[in-house]
Amino acid sequence: MIYKKEKKKKKKKKAALIQERSPVSASSVAVASAQAFTKSPPPLPQAVHRFFASITTFEPHPESLRIAAHFPDIAASVLREANCSLPLFFTRTVNDKGSVSLLGTDLHTPASTYTPYFAPLTSRLNKAFPVGNSPWDIFKPAPNETQLLIHSIPLAFLPSDDAQLFPSLHESIRNARGVSIRSARYLNPDPESRDQKSTTSVVVTVAPPDAYTILPSINLFSRNRNVKQMFSSSKNSQCKKCWKFGHISTRCPSLLPICPFCSLTHTKAEHRCPNPSCPKGGNLQPILPCCPSSVACCPNCQEEHSARSRDCPSRPKVTPEAPELRPRQTQDSMDLAEDQAGPSTVLRPAPGAPSHTPSAPVLPRDAPPARQRAQRTITITDLASRESGDESLDSNSSKGSAH
Repeated sequence: MIYKKEKKKKKKKKAALIQERSPVSASSVAVASAQAFTKSPPPLPQAVHRFFASITTFEPHPESLRIAAHFPDIAASVLREANCSLPLFFTRTVNDKGSVSLLGTDLHTPASTYTPYFAPLTSRLNKAFPVGNSPWDIFKPAPNETQLLIHSIPLAFLPSDDAQLFPSLHESIRNARGVSIRSARYLNPDPESRDQKSTTSVVVTVAPPDAYTILPSINLFSRNRNVKQMFSSSKNSQCKKCWKFGHISTRCPSLLPICPFCSLTHTKAEHRCPNPSCPKGGNLQPILPCCPSSVACCPNCQEEHSARSRDCPSRPKVTPEAPELRPRQTQDSMDLAEDQAGPSTVLRPAPGAPSHTPSAPVLPRDAPPARQRAQRTITITDLASRESGDESLDSNSSKGSAH
């Protein structure tokens, strides 16, 4: 016992000597702890710090390479002349529709902070690269909103005038969840076919963080209404999971990923050449083509090319009789990279597009039944067909069972 007490005393004396030699104040401890627990804010999604200017003709610009090379410096000079204190360095993209988009390299500066400079930037762009009678529209932030579908709302509670739908739903949703919606529209744009039913579905747009406040249901007009997020898809949409056309990866029915290089069940990032001494390093990273040991195989047509090849015979063709919808000033007007942190934006039909629902496409033999596929994938076409009373999916499935 005496030995243990002496040992404790020695330890205390040693600790006191150390403290005297290196005194630590309370303020220094507080500063050190604050620095240890202070975290920098998370980077913004890519769409939040991107802004773009679309052109009215939706055609490739003949000087797209010059624009891509020089306009970032032109934009920086415009901001510098205006005594802008924001970051001046951008990466630029000019897509095949002539739209010019600028992406700020500072991940914590949103594109909305450049709003006062959008007009002079657009003016300088039109002067430096004139396009005749089709100038670029004024720059605007990239779409950054989520579209939600609210089901089974009685038509008797909604205004017959489409223009009055937004103020009506804005007040009700704000009272129910404290969220302000940005826009509202009927899923079925045809009033006559809408009136044939007692209930309808509406599409509202909200800020991405507010979407989780409304999902998966909301109480409107004294009843609980189911809410689902909408995703855009068309016959030209290519899935980044199975690489088939007609749907997107968030609604892919495939359970396993498919490699776009070799058609095996692994992701593109996991693709490797079986040759351990591949001359192009295909055994270390996904490269196509690399050597004869790694032969390409498209998962759509089984030919020797990647699934993203423009020459793939399985890629849908845009015919003059059925032109591809190109909505103005939407996400299709820009060259937006996939932002996994942000939600998808739903495409709206062009002003002159027909309002009827096209017939259901013929499904391959290995595809699930039409009814089961419709339940798995919620697309704009399926939902509009449901609202207009189109029974094409049911008729196709019954014909298939009869045969």
